Amino acid sequence: MPRALNEFEKRDRLLEKIADKQAVANTPKPAEDGTTRKRRNVFNGTEAKISVRTQIEGYHLHVFTDTGGRIKEAVDSGYEFVRPDEVGGVSENVVSRNGDLGERIRYLVNPRAEGTEQYGYLMKIRQEWYEEDQAELQTKNNRIDAAIRKGKITGDDPSFYTPRDGIKLN
Repeated sequence: MPRALNEFEKRDRLLEKIADKQAVANTPKPAEDGTTRKRRNVFNGTEAKISVRTQIEGYHLHVFTDTGGRIKEAVDSGYEFVRPDEVGGVSENVVSRNGDLGERIRYLVNPRAEGTEQYGYLMKIRQEWYEEDQAELQTKNNRIDAAIRKGKITGDDPSFYTPRDGIKLN
């Protein structure tokens, strides 16, 4: 079994994946006759069904489902609604399936949720705030990982067996 990655390795791998996806998406491949197609759509489950092809410099984009108080929580946490002009307009090439005629980008995410439609809104947050939130989440995950490695999953219950050297995941 491979060893668990630390927070820096996880961050670096994530950044590499994002850079690779952007490089692949931004380089159209010419055909034999010299024509290029706008974008190749791969139907193999590796691409999100709801996605934005254009990023906003200095921001992280996320689609929030309008259920419960999620939109209000997002706004209270620093997220803002993305306007169509910020991602180059609304079209199949930029943002597919926009269902809002106003200044927000809206997707139909669940057509039969509890008998009514359910929508998701494209929102943005400053990249540094997003990274702070992710670092905080990673700190929590690291504490849980450390507890697992020490065998303290259920606290100090003596009825659970823990090897003398702790639990090794490598």
